[in-house]
Order: sequence, then structure tokens, then C-alpha cells
Amino acid sequence: MTTRPFATLALALALGLACAQVDAPVSVEVAWPSNACAAEADGPERDPSSDWRPRLLDQVGPTPPAQLFMPVEGARVAEVYPSYGDPRSGGRVHIGIDIMAERGTPVRPAAPGYVLRTTDSARGGSSVTLVGDGGVRYFYTHFDALPEGLEAGRFVDLDTVIGYVGNTGNAAATAPHLHFEVHVPGQGEAWCGWTPVDPLPLLSDRQALGG
Repeated sequence: MTTRPFATLALALALGLACAQVDAPVSVEVAWPSNACAAEADGPERDPSSDWRPRLLDQVGPTPPAQLFMPVEGARVAEVYPSYGDPRSGGRVHIGIDIMAERGTPVRPAAPGYVLRTTDSARGGSSVTLVGDGGVRYFYTHFDALPEGLEAGRFVDLDTVIGYVGNTGNAAATAPHLHFEVHVPGQGEAWCGWTPVDPLPLLSDRQALGG
């Protein structure tokens, strides 16, 4: 079998290597943090089925892509309340944005990438983590349901439905919405070297894609 450029990342994810500080610039083959810092990372279990491969971080810089697309079908960027950094219960800080929508509204990736893991937890409920160019990770949570066949290692493009808006986890008392986070590697101590950034300034309406 031909070795693919993404294989090193797949192996690192599968091994669930322990948390370590990542110095920028680094390649996309950085190890994903284990449950020392977050939920246990279950890496890809099979060879991804696409020819698309993330570029190296030193090719794109230690920042997210300059443009991400609105992940929630029918939502507009101008309608999203800028809640990044807002205080939350228990001394927590909101490290993402909440995009309100009707229950069951389809959600698609803000950027193409691979499914790192799908999880179901008390806090996030049904969640999906993707990893894309530069090793940037994208976290989508509180889904009502996930589509069949969404599994670790699968490539998802901008048109792939990755879930349906809900209010699972600790969002049960709120209206249905998508909680969306972007985390950049090699940017300090937060999250074991993965630092959250505000997704809202990066988002463009999906109408720019013609969808």
C-alpha cells in the first residue's frame, strides 16, 4: 500500500500521545493531546478516503485560515452574538460562539478536514472534532444527532453534513444551537499548547460559496 503524507498524523492520533508543548512553526504531524487535557482522543482507525491533505503549519502560519464558512445552514454571520470570552458558570470562560438555529438544522464544516473524533459527554453532549490545514482543530457540539458513517479518519468537505443542531449536554436548558470553537496549535500554554481563538471574525456567510 502506498504511504500517504497524512499517515504520520493518523498514527500520532491513534496512539493518543501525551500532552506536550508544541513550538511553532510545526508540521501537521503534531501529536494530539490525550485525556490529560481533554477527552481521550480516538485517532483514525482506517486510511482516509480522500486525496486532500492538510498543509503544513509552517506553510499557513500558526493561525486559522483567513476565511471560514458559516457552519449552520441558513444562518448569517451578522446574526451571531459575539459571545467569545464571556464568563460562564464555575469561573469558566466561553471559548467559542453559539449559533442559534432550529433543532435539526444541518451543520457543515467551516473548513474541510478530517474527523478526529466524535464524542458524547455530560458537558458537550454530542460533539464532533475536525482537524484541518496546519493542524487547526474545529470543535462542534450540542448536536441533536450525527449522520451515519461519520467516524474518525473520514475526510469531510464543505458540503458534508456533520450533524444536526440540538441542545444536548449542558445546553439542555437553552434553545437549540451550535457551539463552535477553533483551536490553533503552538500558541502558548492553553489546552496543552492549543489555544482557542474567536471564530466569529473569521466566518463568512455560506452564500459566498453559492450555498
